[in-house]
Amino acid sequence: MKLRKIGASILAMTMAASMLAGCGQSAAETTAEAPATEAPAAEEATTEASAETTEAETAEAPAEKNIEATEITFWHAMNGNLETVLSEITDKFNAENEYGIKVTLVNQGAYGDLQTKLQASAAADALPDLAQAYNNWLTPYLDKVVKLDDFIATDFDNWDDIVSAYRDECSEFGFIHAVPYNKSTYVLFYNKTMFDELGIEVPQTWADVEADAKTVMDAKNIAFIGYDDLAGVVEASLHQNGENYVDASGALFNTDGGLKTFEYLSGLYNNGYARLVGEDGYFSNVISNQNIACYVGSSAGVSYIKAEGWELGVAPLPGNTAKAANMAGTNIVMFSQDSNKQLAAWEYLKYITSTDAMVEWAVGTGYLPIRQSAYESDAYKAYMEENVCAKACYEQSKDFFFSPTFEASNDIRSTVPSTVEQLVYDKADAQTWLDTIVKAVNDQY
Repeated sequence: MKLRKIGASILAMTMAASMLAGCGQSAAETTAEAPATEAPAAEEATTEASAETTEAETAEAPAEKNIEATEITFWHAMNGNLETVLSEITDKFNAENEYGIKVTLVNQGAYGDLQTKLQASAAADALPDLAQAYNNWLTPYLDKVVKLDDFIATDFDNWDDIVSAYRDECSEFGFIHAVPYNKSTYVLFYNKTMFDELGIEVPQTWADVEADAKTVMDAKNIAFIGYDDLAGVVEASLHQNGENYVDASGALFNTDGGLKTFEYLSGLYNNGYARLVGEDGYFSNVISNQNIACYVGSSAGVSYIKAEGWELGVAPLPGNTAKAANMAGTNIVMFSQDSNKQLAAWEYLKYITSTDAMVEWAVGTGYLPIRQSAYESDAYKAYMEENVCAKACYEQSKDFFFSPTFEASNDIRSTVPSTVEQLVYDKADAQTWLDTIVKAVNDQY
């Protein structure tokens, strides 16, 4: 992939934009790589962004010049094969780019380690040039994030080609603060052998889930379904029933539709059709031992399922009045305040999010392409023919949603799972589910 030079107008706009940063509040999606899905003072951020655009537009453009050779640091949390593939793509960029740009990858361990190190580095004014991050991580230091609107507008290959939910997530604060990268979604993993044996179809609706669950319970005396992410299933189920979840003002589901959502969920657990994971840790362990018929978990976790003596199936999530699927995974954020390094970092971001590089990344790691053109490439179509998980993800890509980011959202994500667990243990009715979860959410504000 040949990298082209960036003209003076981009440099001028970038330097103007990089001197300021937006303000806003945030919070997150947590995913299951360990679920994830990370609404703020958006009006304020938008006003500030437009003010900066005006400054950028009036800045005098210097004479065109090349990007000077430089080193870019990229902090990430990719390990094992994920790190191997990222390194291979980065090595190609380092070898092919015409500017002498060298990108140095710095593995910061797990996501929690990366989050902690970014926050400490922000306080010390020592952030890297680029880093993976969830939106909620950025709340304490959003002013240090480089706005990418001008880069996208003037030097990016078809922003509209990016999956729409990813674009929305990357502009949640009123300006484009990141580009999407390692993305996953929640899917329905199921024991196809068991389904075939019992003559049941993959559920498309909540009613199908209930009917299939009764068949499995009667025949096998085991639960039909489980959920790795209890906060995620509450949020997704509300969306699947046409209801909103939360925003910066509080819970939005104290409605008739909210009650019907909890009639569905409480019914599954109270009838034994759904179970908690308990000491098994993740439902990949439970389904591997054929102790459950299906479960909802992150597409990134498919490799942990051991289908020995049975066939694994993967399908989009069932819905009710609507379809909705949690999306997860980090984006890449630029922090460098040096104008030359910004231009160099942007060359790298363009490279690794190009259609060809994205196909290589997705096929090599199992993460999802961020571009529709990558999904539609011959190479990825061939991959989907062999990979039932990738195919299921693509089928529901139009139904992705992301969790909003605001001050209380991390606390909400932390408190909802334990609240749901207690409701399950108590065999609580739907009204108790609704009242208890509404209170648990609103108590976090």
